[in-house]
Amino acid sequence: MQQENISGLAIAVVDDQNILWTEGFGTTDWDRRTPVTPGTLFSIQSMSKSFTATAAMFAAQDGLVDLDEPITTYLPDFRVHSIFEEHPEHKMTLRILLSHTAGFAHDPAFGGNNDNAGNSFEKHIASISDSWLMFPVGTRYSYSNIGIDLAGYILQKRSGMSFTRYVQEKVLDPLGMVNSTLELSRLRATATRAIGHVDAPLRPPVDFTLIPSGGVWTSAQDMAHYLQFHINKGAINDVRLLNENLAETMYTPPNAASLDMGYALGVTVGTRNTARHFQHGGGGFGFNSSMAWYPELKLGAVVLMNGHTNTAMTFQINEDVLDEIIASAEGVYAERAAKGVQVEPRYLPSRTDNILYNNHLEALIASKALPVDATAQERRKSYAGDYIVTYWGIPMDTGTVTYANGILFYTNPTIPDLSGQTLSLTEVEPGLFFDHLGDAFDARGPEPMVSNVRLVKANPKILPIKTGFYTACGLVLLSSLIFWPARAAIRLIRRKNSRANTAVPVTSSSRWLVLAGILAALASLFSLFSLVIIKIFPNLMYVPWPLPYVDLAWWQFCLMSMPFASLLLAVVDVGLLASLAIKNNIWKRSAAWYSIPITLVLFAFDLVVIL
Repeated sequence: MQQENISGLAIAVVDDQNILWTEGFGTTDWDRRTPVTPGTLFSIQSMSKSFTATAAMFAAQDGLVDLDEPITTYLPDFRVHSIFEEHPEHKMTLRILLSHTAGFAHDPAFGGNNDNAGNSFEKHIASISDSWLMFPVGTRYSYSNIGIDLAGYILQKRSGMSFTRYVQEKVLDPLGMVNSTLELSRLRATATRAIGHVDAPLRPPVDFTLIPSGGVWTSAQDMAHYLQFHINKGAINDVRLLNENLAETMYTPPNAASLDMGYALGVTVGTRNTARHFQHGGGGFGFNSSMAWYPELKLGAVVLMNGHTNTAMTFQINEDVLDEIIASAEGVYAERAAKGVQVEPRYLPSRTDNILYNNHLEALIASKALPVDATAQERRKSYAGDYIVTYWGIPMDTGTVTYANGILFYTNPTIPDLSGQTLSLTEVEPGLFFDHLGDAFDARGPEPMVSNVRLVKANPKILPIKTGFYTACGLVLLSSLIFWPARAAIRLIRRKNSRANTAVPVTSSSRWLVLAGILAALASLFSLFSLVIIKIFPNLMYVPWPLPYVDLAWWQFCLMSMPFASLLLAVVDVGLLASLAIKNNIWKRSAAWYSIPITLVLFAFDLVVIL
């Protein structure tokens, strides 16, 4: 934890009946220093996908859904775009959604991993219909939050209650996960929860909208019950809650594409230590998690942490613990593996589907290409340039589109597993492009998008203009900080050297003018801090200033609020000086002549930064 700069970690190891070990290490937050315990709540991120799949099994058991019915049976108005087939939504089922074989990109246009907080779950789901599929339904595997969230939305519609409440009533409460929740109001009221930590100046938000795919907050102690439920294939404390054949359905890849990748419904499947091994991890927003269990060996473990590290390390910690336990009693676990009995799943997998491999997908996309004529060449040239990607409202990465010999190329910082690669783009409709793996680059609307991530095209002409503007503002702001102390010192010296040594009369307008100067100086100081932020994040020159959000440390909140505070002070100062000018005719005073342009510069500067 010290080597990886991890704030807190919790672990639990269980068998089918008992909690063998659970303990907390470190603190929930580097600032608050609250000790982590087995009951500390962590965001488990993508481990939440297994909870959505488990909830879907309960819905199937209750007759709310059929896992192999087209999803349009439950969402008749749902549509999605595809260059490969008409009405692909008619081929999608809940099993296809939960196994990442529907063809969706990683995130939708609203409510994704890069997005600001504030999008509703419903807006998030509605934006799925504006996305483009990466491949024909059921032919490939591509890890996606969209399919899981859409499955969760179907459960919400069919149950008549919010998805968070449905999971609470059907999964968390029956399993005795008393502290676990998906409700943000309950989460915010929990002062002892872990705080996400990332390697960045700002803390990540907690009110993200990836609820079915990443919204569960739980503890090591509660996860012990969840693992026991799955080790016993739907039973806990000798009480069967889920039919075993539905549990086995969840553990069975539904088609050839998911089998090829070893992914079933919300859980990865494979063999380890000569036994069936189920696992899922999660990482993002300053958290990492990993769980694994062996149903035949009757053993499982979970690791939760809040630190900026990779999921592979969390996975390795978890697996090392289990491997050592199994190695310490090989005979016992070999005997358990030999006695293991599997029940046939209720929903039998389809093994007749063909997998669309990379070269075949690339050829299929190439077959949809538009011809390269003069109009197409001019259009493609116009798309070349730098494109800025924002994370949680903060502009961070820059992708570059280049044009050569009639072809566009994109150097990509956004798409998982392709970050930093330069990809050729095939235009299939005017302004709509696809790379060789099916990710869309859509330049047709007011906001360009790559794989449903919104981009801001950088304008190289505005950079020197804004740089000059900010530099001039900085010089003016610095001079305002120097002017008022210098003016006060000069007046004091003059007063001491005066032969008459008479006191300078202090008028009401003088007092107000001094106050105006103090306000101008404070506003200047805050604006200088804003310039520092722009220096740290130069891409802020292209995009709106992000509003402060949940879970900022006090100094982060203050830093991000500087432009707003400066603008407020400048507005007050302008009003004060205007009032003094009208009532007391202060135009001839040097302080007024200096304060008025200062406040106008402040007003213009802060308005530009914020807007």
